[in-house]
Amino acid sequence: MKRFKKAIALVLAVLMVSSCFAATASAGNFKIDDATKQKAENTLYMVLDKVVSAAVSALNRIIPGRDWSGSFPDIDNYKPDNFYPGDAKFETSVKADSKWKVGFSKASLLDGLEFKNGTYLYKGKKLNMAGTLEPLKGRHPTEIIDDQQVCTYAISDSTGGTVVHAVIDGYGIASGDVASIRAALSDFAKKNNIVSINVSVLHQHSCIDILGMGAPLLPALLLNPFLSILGADTDKFIGGKTPEFMTNVVSTVASTVKEAVKDMTAGTLYYGNVDASEYIYDKREPKVIDPDLHRFRFVPDDSKESEIWICEGGLHAVGAGISTTKISADFPYYIRETINKATGADVVYVQGAELAITGNYDSLTYDDSVPGANVKAMGEALAGRLMSIKDETKLDPVLNIAHQNVYIKITNQILELAIREGLVNSTLAKNGSGFTAVSEIGYMELGNKVGVMIVPGEISPELLWGGVIEKENTWTGKSWDYPPFAETARVEKLLCFGLANDQIGYILPDNDYRSMFTENEEINAGSSEAASTIAKAFAELIKKVK
Repeated sequence: MKRFKKAIALVLAVLMVSSCFAATASAGNFKIDDATKQKAENTLYMVLDKVVSAAVSALNRIIPGRDWSGSFPDIDNYKPDNFYPGDAKFETSVKADSKWKVGFSKASLLDGLEFKNGTYLYKGKKLNMAGTLEPLKGRHPTEIIDDQQVCTYAISDSTGGTVVHAVIDGYGIASGDVASIRAALSDFAKKNNIVSINVSVLHQHSCIDILGMGAPLLPALLLNPFLSILGADTDKFIGGKTPEFMTNVVSTVASTVKEAVKDMTAGTLYYGNVDASEYIYDKREPKVIDPDLHRFRFVPDDSKESEIWICEGGLHAVGAGISTTKISADFPYYIRETINKATGADVVYVQGAELAITGNYDSLTYDDSVPGANVKAMGEALAGRLMSIKDETKLDPVLNIAHQNVYIKITNQILELAIREGLVNSTLAKNGSGFTAVSEIGYMELGNKVGVMIVPGEISPELLWGGVIEKENTWTGKSWDYPPFAETARVEKLLCFGLANDQIGYILPDNDYRSMFTENEEINAGSSEAASTIAKAFAELIKKVK
């Protein structure tokens, strides 16, 4: 009877999750101006959300997952592994021996791929493309348009520890895989006084999967629970990631960190920004964007050395398509290549606050019959804006960084199911009958002038800079009672490095959390409480270090 119940539960899970994805794909977009008219409909959707959540929650308690043998710790006993807290207190003075030092390295993640029977393999194993869950089988790469890379910088002010940041062309990376990269660097970090190791992605759908969401959903939900019962290693589970390729990712990223640290040289650091709003489009109300591209430009004292640019912009890299089988790093690749060819500078491009923000291609000219022409045009246009920055601020050689763990209650039961079934290597802890995601946030400050909030997902820009919907225009009828993070940070300029050190999905203001039946963001959000949890943690972090 128990086996029969588990079999029924598996079938119900498949039907429930499939229906949720189908409903989301076919639903229309909610508009703020229609809130009053749609109140009854919205209430119905929210009731449906609760019904689905309750049903999948029950299935999560019945179906064995990768925690079958008790591998998930209890929240009260959790101790973070491979966590780097950074500085206990921020230092604001410029010391006599203060001097900016920056290093750079990059590498391809595609070395070693082989083409056979119409698809690319790694060490004879099939690879999946990144992106949303596929019903029956993953999408396999059939063509390479450009390169999937990791670009890494190392930075210090010569008086404190070194900060490293590896930025990967990929859809997302979970905390468990970031921990593996940090573990591979543990000895090197101790020897080289590295106080912060950061790994982020640029959120391209057109890359090889390193998160796990490119998995074939139905086979995973049918087979993985039984593998769990048998005590099989999670590498045997059906998922989007290829274990051999992930081993390559970990070693390649770790190597670029070591090379970037060894490449560090003394010089001067400048910050500048430029408007690029004509290329940025917000698909979701309230329409709040960061209209600027940002650039930290490092100029070495040795004129023979290349400049290093750390650039940031907040817009999705989805021009190459969300269901493609062609590998492309999208427009970030062409930003890096265009600037390097024109100026000789080595470039790291970082994803900003990009919740529902994508590229606006209307003003660009390109031949849409040529694969990749649109993203090449976008990359060249954004590179042109970054190269046009003239008004720069010289930053004093003062670098501070701190990190803090955050404990986010998972309210999206579908995502919990995906994590428990081994698709996404997130860090979970048991919390009563449910689970809490153990993640982290960070804050870096350069020259006492420019701050960077380090966020483990795709965050709403209004959380950082203001403009959250008033309660009378929300589905929930509630207010958002936290100040913008830029105000909390108490810094002249606040930037955002998103999708860093984890991927907990979309981070929406709690009061603007709508229905998964009408929005793309809600189905890919881990928690309806993520924003308020992060707001509280960020305020605590700032109070502690400043």
